[in-house]
Amino acid sequence: MRKILLLHTGGTLGMAPSGEPASLAPGRFLDHLLEQVPELSQLASLSVEVPFNQDSACLEPSDILALAARVRRAGEDFDGFVIIHGTDTMAFTASVLGFLLADLGKPVVITGSQRPLAFVRSDARSNLVNAVDLACRAIPEIGICFGTHWLRGVATDKLSVSQFEAFESPNLPPLAEIGAEIRLHPKAGQFPCRVPGGVGQALDLNIHTVTPHPGMAWFPAPAGAKAVLIQAFGAGNLPMGRDDVGAFLEDCRQRRLPVVVISQCPHGGVDLSAYEMGRKVEALGAMSGGLHTRWAALAKLGLVLGAGGGIPEVRDAFGAAWAGEPMPDGAWPQT
Repeated sequence: MRKILLLHTGGTLGMAPSGEPASLAPGRFLDHLLEQVPELSQLASLSVEVPFNQDSACLEPSDILALAARVRRAGEDFDGFVIIHGTDTMAFTASVLGFLLADLGKPVVITGSQRPLAFVRSDARSNLVNAVDLACRAIPEIGICFGTHWLRGVATDKLSVSQFEAFESPNLPPLAEIGAEIRLHPKAGQFPCRVPGGVGQALDLNIHTVTPHPGMAWFPAPAGAKAVLIQAFGAGNLPMGRDDVGAFLEDCRQRRLPVVVISQCPHGGVDLSAYEMGRKVEALGAMSGGLHTRWAALAKLGLVLGAGGGIPEVRDAFGAAWAGEPMPDGAWPQT
């Protein structure tokens, strides 16, 4: 049988019926899982570790880097990996791990649930069974298994706080559709790994994020910021007729802060050449984040900063696919 390492980090799936985090030692947690979902033992030889057990809203960059390091160390000992994770920051973790483990060569399947495993009506059982099944299939992808889809981590965002179909991959087809059978995309597991050397030792998230709205006052980025991520309107438009917007961007340019522009729209992305407002943004030094989700953009920007990169390295990073994230020229055709 395939050997699968299951890393439990917390979240709704493992909660007690009271809603509190389950307090279980690794061995007891495995027993608990097999009591609740005995079919797991028919799919794989499971080992369980609990690196930490916390609400994913409390996640820190060091936690994600530790997860990546643990998977990397165990790469020769297991055929695949399943990570149980809270849904709140799952898409961000999936994006970081998608970049850091792109060359692992083995499946890393991230899952969780909207309701605890202990509940009668829960999506936890099916998500867990599907995740372990996918981890056994030797498809070298890092992705989120939730509801009826397996989605590439670097292209994923959370869609709902209550629906069992909680995540989407707005600009890339699913890696797999899950029903009576698991239908894998013909290009699942096929992407070039272009993560630059030296990336991954640190994740620097001193990033000033801005989500504009009409009438918003623009103030300079705080003193500690090392980069700026703007979630702009449409294809990358900002109200460039306002003096404070121009002053904001000019201040970033003077301070040599990389400025990346992504879209508030989940489907489609930024093209700063499409409209006059976007061209003015670009003229002041901002660069396009293309089809990057907000989480993939944060992850990539944080990894570049963590490796000591500045504007040239950020520009290179957002001009290329590191790990199969969708790009304007199309990593995969839409189907």
